[in-house]
Amino acid sequence: MRSSKRRFVRTVSFLSALVLVLTIWGSVNAFKLAQAKTAVRASNERALTQLGTYLDDINLNLQKCVYCASESMLSTVTSKLWRSSSSAKESLSEITDGNTEISGVYKFLSQVGEYTLALNERIARGEKITKEETENLNKLLEYSENLSNSVNYLIEQEENGLLDFEEVKSTLQSDGDERLYLGNELNDANQSLNDYPTLIYDGPFSDHIVNKTSAVTENLPVVKEDEAREKAAQFIGVNGDQLQLLSKTQNNLSTYTFYNSEYTVSVTQKGGIVNYMLTSQYAAQIELSTEQAIKKATEYLNNHGYNNIKESYYSTTDGICTINFSYYNNGITYYTDLIKVSVALDTGDITAFDATGYLMNHKTRTVPQNVKYTPIEAKKFIKEGLRILSYKKVFIPTEWETEEYAYEYRCVAQDEQEVLIYIDPATGEEKDVLILLYTDGGVLTK
Repeated sequence: MRSSKRRFVRTVSFLSALVLVLTIWGSVNAFKLAQAKTAVRASNERALTQLGTYLDDINLNLQKCVYCASESMLSTVTSKLWRSSSSAKESLSEITDGNTEISGVYKFLSQVGEYTLALNERIARGEKITKEETENLNKLLEYSENLSNSVNYLIEQEENGLLDFEEVKSTLQSDGDERLYLGNELNDANQSLNDYPTLIYDGPFSDHIVNKTSAVTENLPVVKEDEAREKAAQFIGVNGDQLQLLSKTQNNLSTYTFYNSEYTVSVTQKGGIVNYMLTSQYAAQIELSTEQAIKKATEYLNNHGYNNIKESYYSTTDGICTINFSYYNNGITYYTDLIKVSVALDTGDITAFDATGYLMNHKTRTVPQNVKYTPIEAKKFIKEGLRILSYKKVFIPTEWETEEYAYEYRCVAQDEQEVLIYIDPATGEEKDVLILLYTDGGVLTK
């Protein structure tokens, strides 16, 4: 009897342990499966975002390809197109895992790189781009814009939790949940490219400032923390004892940063110059125009010792207008010497000041005197079909952290798109092409 009871107890114990083990095993595997699904989704989300970025780059550089005329500029642009189209195909392949028929999208991405490289080779042989080839570039641009808009829409839906990466037969689930399915959406984009033509072919300005040494402060003496605090207090009109030290940085523009309930102010360790100022102020109802904001920002800079400056472009967000100013002297604009000032459009108060570009780059330059072309003569290097609205002399940064003297031509194309073309006065070579963007918030460049 006792033996039977012991067997029963052992059996129950064994079964309980087995159930426990199976439960733990199931939980672990469910957890691993959930982890795997999360990792796959994260990978897909990243690939989709990258695809959108590459398509935006393709769209931008196709615009530049339409407007540039020289061999060197076209070579630069087509190289970027080749890299972006190749990277876009990799991202697309990662998302779809080879299960979705999107031959039209792949065809477009392939031909963007190959066609523009072929045009580059023709120009290198001394040939000119024909009217038909320009029309083909415009077709590429049209499809690029459509595809870019489609993918950016997908990204927006994914951010709102309305996108599913699983391949399904129907766009909507049977229970009526309005979730988008990536495979179907890409197929829709692919369908819009079905009439894509078979082309015949032969086969900003200051991103690097943080990596430089400040030209303004390099040879200035180091100031102590208390002196820097007084500089910061004087800049915002308070007593020094009202500011506390927030941080002390050691880099190419080493600073002390102070704060109180309203302001954050950064001062360079060398020279004690205010690098930036931020406030916690928000804008309410807009009362001031952009012109009034520019006037207030200019007066603010003048009061702080920045006199040889000129506004270039601006943007407005949530009632705050941010104006870009550049150093201006003897009729030349120095884009590298950049100062940004933000103005609240309800009160006219200055909400932000950033002189990083100016402190990093401002110095005495030697303007080339042995130029071969005047601004009038260099107009002939602008691509035919672009109408010149204005021009000026400028210094622009390069990707090698140097700067170049150039003529800037503000032009408008037949489709009313405005562009900035930069011509080397010594050689007539195109140095850069920028697309002007007019938005509700202001004027920007890409």
